[in-house]
Amino acid sequence: MVKWAVLTGVRPLPLKDETKLFVEYISEHFYRLSIMEIDNAFKLATSGSLDIDAEHYQSFSVIYISKIINSYKRYIGKYILDYQNQLDEQETKVDSPSEDEKLKLLIESILENFENFKKDPSYNHFGYISYDFLKNLGLIEISPEEKEIILVEARKLAIEQLNEIKRSKFNEGQQVEKETIRLQIIEVCNDKSGGQELVIRICKNLGLSHYFEYILKNNLSLGGEIAKSIKNG
Repeated sequence: MVKWAVLTGVRPLPLKDETKLFVEYISEHFYRLSIMEIDNAFKLATSGSLDIDAEHYQSFSVIYISKIINSYKRYIGKYILDYQNQLDEQETKVDSPSEDEKLKLLIESILENFENFKKDPSYNHFGYISYDFLKNLGLIEISPEEKEIILVEARKLAIEQLNEIKRSKFNEGQQVEKETIRLQIIEVCNDKSGGQELVIRICKNLGLSHYFEYILKNNLSLGGEIAKSIKNG
């Protein structure tokens, strides 16, 4: 919470009691969003990417917080809708793309995601698709130490997501689904190898971000690395 206040330039920073109140408010009204998503909301707000005026006028209040998070939900909703429309358009096409066309589209999508990452290095919920492709090309290599760090973070995010779904099912009165999710949370907590499908998918999403950071740090061309690997393959 203090980080978000700093990002938005609030002075003075919220007091401890105020911060506790803000946390309780967000937990009650925006429990469907993960901490990472809310963090991303404030990053987008400060970069001017949301459809609101992020000026706080030195008033870091629940109204201001709600304005940013609700704008972020509209922002995400638009991309989800666009993604669904793209899927619908693809399904209505009579002729299926060739393997070369599919490869070209996938590479274009990965490069577009990389360009977006350079502007805003945020978590990509669909990153595992790009990760699998780049991994199969032999481009992604992560050390055992880095894998362990990623696994810990992935398990934490998985538990957050499952808890959010469980709260949602509880509010909808779906007790059977809630119990199923509770068991999934227990499995995630007990399995230190990270073998659950959800944890694996999140690991890949985080692994993709790790690789993008590597490309930027070493001033490499992602398109060039992909082309070189395909040529040598």
